Amino acid sequence: MVRALASALAIAVAACGASSAQARCDDLLPDGPGTEPVRDITARDLARIRDIGEPIATGIATSPYAISPDGRRLAFVIARGDPATNRVCTALVAMPLDGREAPRLLDRGGALPVHAGTFRGLFIDTGFPEQITPIWSPDGSSIAYRKVVEGKVQLVRAATDGSGASVVTRSPTDIEDFAWLPDGKAIVYATRASRIEAERAIDREGEAGWRYDARVVPNISWRPNPWARDLPVSYLRVDLANDAQRAATAAEQAHVVVPPMPGYPYDGVATAETGAQAWTERVSRHPYAEHQLWVSDARGRRTACTLPGCTGRISRVFWAEGDRAILFLGRAGWRGEQTVLHRWQPGSNRLTTVLRTTDTLSGCIQTGRELICGRENATMPRRIVAIDVATGRDRLIYDPNPEFARLRLGRVQRLRFTTDRGLEAWGDLVLPPGYGGTSKLPLIVVSYHSRGFLRGGTGDEYPIHPLAAKGFAVLSFERPPSVAAVAPGITSWPEALAELQRDWNERRSVHSALMAGIDKAIATGAIDPDRVGITGLSDGASIVEFALVNSTRFKAAAMSTCCDDRLTSLVLGGEAWGGENRRSGYPLSVDNDREYWKPISLSVNARRITTPILFQLADREAGLALESYGALREANKPVEMRIYPDEYHNKVQPRHRLAVYTRNIDWFAFWLRNVEDPDPGKQDQYARWRALREPAGGSDPR
Repeated sequence: MVRALASALAIAVAACGASSAQARCDDLLPDGPGTEPVRDITARDLARIRDIGEPIATGIATSPYAISPDGRRLAFVIARGDPATNRVCTALVAMPLDGREAPRLLDRGGALPVHAGTFRGLFIDTGFPEQITPIWSPDGSSIAYRKVVEGKVQLVRAATDGSGASVVTRSPTDIEDFAWLPDGKAIVYATRASRIEAERAIDREGEAGWRYDARVVPNISWRPNPWARDLPVSYLRVDLANDAQRAATAAEQAHVVVPPMPGYPYDGVATAETGAQAWTERVSRHPYAEHQLWVSDARGRRTACTLPGCTGRISRVFWAEGDRAILFLGRAGWRGEQTVLHRWQPGSNRLTTVLRTTDTLSGCIQTGRELICGRENATMPRRIVAIDVATGRDRLIYDPNPEFARLRLGRVQRLRFTTDRGLEAWGDLVLPPGYGGTSKLPLIVVSYHSRGFLRGGTGDEYPIHPLAAKGFAVLSFERPPSVAAVAPGITSWPEALAELQRDWNERRSVHSALMAGIDKAIATGAIDPDRVGITGLSDGASIVEFALVNSTRFKAAAMSTCCDDRLTSLVLGGEAWGGENRRSGYPLSVDNDREYWKPISLSVNARRITTPILFQLADREAGLALESYGALREANKPVEMRIYPDEYHNKVQPRHRLAVYTRNIDWFAFWLRNVEDPDPGKQDQYARWRALREPAGGSDPR
């Protein structure tokens, strides 16, 4: 009985945010820009930025915004990391679409659900927070959304008048998706109840020892993962009047469609009230093929738009004026740097450009004559705006980070360049605030995408504007398209992967763009060519590896993941990943083909590499670095490794993010500017680093 009461109390607190600890999240909704003097941005400012939707715009087709049935109000989930408590403060809020009133907090607390999905046939948790889309009830009186309650993703319903919120499910497995039924009296949700028995079967297997096979991803855990094929989705209906649940009927299930990974689009079809539809189709079987706009009228007659702007990288499609015109978002210009909103009337030979901007638009949804979008650029964090679909002009609905108006950021200059094959790339060169050009600056390369507000590169670990505020120039590198994207005759992803790996084609192409970008930065006259650093996570880490092996221009490096290597890529990451790499062209590890790995492997080249390297790794991936790190240590090279507990590919804990930011700033200041932070708590850090700087790496001060 005591346990039941405690459980009920915990659920109530999680739903309504009524704990004393919650007071530390009282600044989740800002009061305004404040009255503090204008100052330079710091790592802590960046770590505490408020997010609505995915932190870094990657172009996924879902939206974090939800419009009320009457078209007058907007709902969304807002989140803010708090390094002091190492928690992410979250809340469901609603506000008028006219932006004249501040958001009203409807529910607070609860962690964001994390992505889980199918990878190489396995059902795996990625650890990366999902983009959450709240859904209004049909009558607009309440909003339902998903959040973590007592370790599982549940449904919470909040009254839109602010009178309260409650947890409406007690699912033993995570809820992946849901929908209101048309009468508003019940909700149908999707979950994988089969996961309970699958995990129990793995437990039973463990009593006699787990068999090591493709189910195991050893760098994450020795526990096997369940096969996705063994986890069918089940659908349940919950009646809101009494919380009664039963299996959903086929007709009820039809309201919910679970995508391959939660948070990703169900399909690319826009349907008008008349039944007319608009969508895009690939123009060929090539996996990187462009998409062409198609429409069908209410009687099903199909028409393709053959105008030049109707084929390309199209991301969202909307109907306008009933079914008389189509709006669609796409990318254009150098390496797709521009976001373009086009308007087309089916049957006409005219394409109207409503908006063209280098700002990044994300999560756009339609209401009447406006698109509601997130809008951001290199020096402006995301804001919610309404874009007039006739004129392209926008109006501000909500700025979640007004304090940034009082933070000083440096000038940003876009540099455009190509690979040795002519593929387009760019870099945003960020200079220190107030830089007057009287001195040469050390340069740090951050990769591998540079769209929207410049935070910390892909993975968000290298704080671009705070680094600039500390006296660095930063080149935020937008990598070129894949070499497979322009290779003819490819019809499948395995063929594309093989093209990437052949003679290290992809790595050579990206490296040539990187070198061209650095040369462009040096040509501005602001950069000291003898003080260049490089950073990266995931593909960005591969960029670092190839650069350190094939160039001597880098005087310091930092990596968030590691590494492409003989045992790492074929054995240490598990049989599923190793098998995929072998099929794409990697030689067997038993062959010990050092010549094949020589262009990229840090372990093969350990004796040649002299660049100081800081590894800051998630505990679930640190094992993949041991082959390279161990070889560098044996060769007595200047390296240091930090491991962050309970993290995945991307580090998401607020305290860890701030620590990563801060140590990266310290590392590059030490090696490229010969500057040490006088903080007494960092004395041991600098003692180690000074020892690394001695000839041949010095001795280990430990």
